[in-house]
Amino acid sequence: MRDLRGLRQVVIGTVIMALVSTLADAFWAAALPEQRAVYGLVHGGIIVGVMGWILAKLGASSRKTLAALSGLLIGVLAAALFYVLYPVIGVAAMLISWMALWLAFAFLANAVVVPAEPPRRAVLRGIGAAVFSGAGFWLISGIWLGPHDPGFLYSRNLVAWCIAFLPGFAALLLGRASGK
Repeated sequence: MRDLRGLRQVVIGTVIMALVSTLADAFWAAALPEQRAVYGLVHGGIIVGVMGWILAKLGASSRKTLAALSGLLIGVLAAALFYVLYPVIGVAAMLISWMALWLAFAFLANAVVVPAEPPRRAVLRGIGAAVFSGAGFWLISGIWLGPHDPGFLYSRNLVAWCIAFLPGFAALLLGRASGK
């Protein structure tokens, strides 16, 4: 039964975050005519803030506000890392920032998902989330390339975001002992 609950949490988290990210992509394409760091910081903060809240909700934590604010901070820091690294290593900065985000989320998950696990386990989950979600993210990273024409395929972005988020949520949520 625990495995089914964990699997349900992974699917729910993945789909919600894929929807949020797809809507954010649509907003970015429609409303933001140019790339500015401040847009990226706000974009990352909002999306990852939602992710923190979702993680707390899935983990039955009463600390949803704290998780959302922590997620917002992680999102802003991950976006800032991208903008610091981009001039040095180019688009690979996006992958490194994505992986750093998942490492940070492993510790947030350990704080808000019931029950908490030993820190060593959180590190292992974070490494798994970073590596496997990083691979998924790298596979889908071309979704922003090219002009945003009227035929922009949001359904494609939704599927792509599911591919990117699924391994991270699986690494953070599957196989936890039941806290209820």
